Amino acid sequence: MINSFLQLLYPKCCFACDQVLIRSETWLCTICRFELPKPGLFLEQPNWISHKLDGLIEYDRVHAYFLFAEGGKVQHILHQIKYKGQEKLGEYLGACVGRSFSLEDYDIILPMPLHPSRMKERGYNQAACIARGISHESGIPLSVAHLLRTKQVASLIGLNRAERYQTLEEVFEVIRPDELDGLRILLIDDTMTTGATFLAAGAKIKAASTGKLSFLALAALK
Repeated sequence: MINSFLQLLYPKCCFACDQVLIRSETWLCTICRFELPKPGLFLEQPNWISHKLDGLIEYDRVHAYFLFAEGGKVQHILHQIKYKGQEKLGEYLGACVGRSFSLEDYDIILPMPLHPSRMKERGYNQAACIARGISHESGIPLSVAHLLRTKQVASLIGLNRAERYQTLEEVFEVIRPDELDGLRILLIDDTMTTGATFLAAGAKIKAASTGKLSFLALAALK
């Protein structure tokens, strides 16, 4: 009864459309759960997502759970996870990813790292909370210790893929790369726009280990 009273005073709303959730709903309303744009979970490759990464490094597969567009519901969700402290929303959506994709082909999950100064400022890594949800649902081990971000860079807004890649080329470092040798690695990030961040981090992983590398973004810009 107390929970019902609190729901009347402080109703929980959908993080995509802001409509009040009914008792059986969490985080997203049922309509948004089914209608938020998805690119197709098992696209044959090559496809428009893989074209963002072609030509620079060798990788196995690339996945995206949502499509996002400027000002759309998916971008609103990403903003809540990245800037508004909604770690649990990230974990929930990570679990949705883990239930939707066939991930038994992977041995280890690596979240895209934040620089320590950004981590201190934000208090959490949005890619890591998504990765936790995926790991919990799939049972694949998660490591936040093998890939580090050692340099902070200025905003990438307005830069094309080549300019972003050049800016990010030396910001990542792989720790204990021998532990990744021979593993099927899934690198997780919240958003893929040009693909340059995945490419820069992936290049360091491929240069340091013999692991087989794939990428997964919670959302990708088409």
